[in-house]
Amino acid sequence: MTSERITSFLQRVDQLPKGDRTALKREAGTMLLQADGRAVRAFYQCLPSQVKQWEEERYFAAACLHCLWEADAVRQPMEQVLYQLGQDSELSESMGHRLESLLDLSWDEDGYLLTKLTRLVKVVKSKNYAVDCASLLGDLLYWNGEKQNVQLKWARALYMKPEDNTSREGA
Repeated sequence: MTSERITSFLQRVDQLPKGDRTALKREAGTMLLQADGRAVRAFYQCLPSQVKQWEEERYFAAACLHCLWEADAVRQPMEQVLYQLGQDSELSESMGHRLESLLDLSWDEDGYLLTKLTRLVKVVKSKNYAVDCASLLGDLLYWNGEKQNVQLKWARALYMKPEDNTSREGA
């Protein structure tokens, strides 16, 4: 149910007028409470009514990051992108450091994690990859989980093919 909700949410974001998508794109890395009025209005036009209030910040972050690419971009889950970037010897160490600093953070009201994540996503974009923000949002919703399953999944992905680590997710 949640993945269907996320997918339909991002489809609604894709259907927004160009100006509204641009407003969201400009707010990438900004917390919802500090966002510009047009971006907030566009966001709430797309947001499903079943979303809990604590989830709204993460939905907003995903919508803004989603708008960094055209609606028809071919997207990949973050763990696949991390693996591919980790295979590039010129980027591997840099990506490792960026990911390491991100994995130590919790999603909090200060927006620091979002700032670091946005920088990582912009590096990904500069290398001509597009992030599947539906998958990213799913990860963000569980980011503060006690077992840190998302952080472990991302860390493994930098060094192991994502299909190699899927059997371990339940472990």
